[in-house]
Amino acid sequence: MSIEHRYGQRRPRDIDVQIQYRNRRFRSAKGRNLSDQGMYLEVSNLTLPTGTLVVLEVRDMGREWRIPAIVIHQDSTGIGVMFRDMYPEFLAASAESFMPPMSQQPPNGHAVGPGCATA
Repeated sequence: MSIEHRYGQRRPRDIDVQIQYRNRRFRSAKGRNLSDQGMYLEVSNLTLPTGTLVVLEVRDMGREWRIPAIVIHQDSTGIGVMFRDMYPEFLAASAESFMPPMSQQPPNGHAVGPGCATA
């Protein structure tokens, strides 16, 4: 069962994330999309039940962030986490490298817009 209720817009990303579990680095992952409330982490061979508390270590835009989160769903390619608090500074720093919102990407997955090459 999923407890996910997303209110913000997701944006595709490709950032390195270290997942901490029980105060130790547990697994490396790729942050594949980000909203103001959470992130989807692509990671293989990981089983963390819904409700598990984790800390995400992110190095982005020259800063290091430690973001407490809770696992809200998992599938065969990764986990979805919800941030336990709001992190406006992290989101603002990351906004510079955002791609267009996922709902605005064409079906072929190529980004279109200012600064984006066309296929």
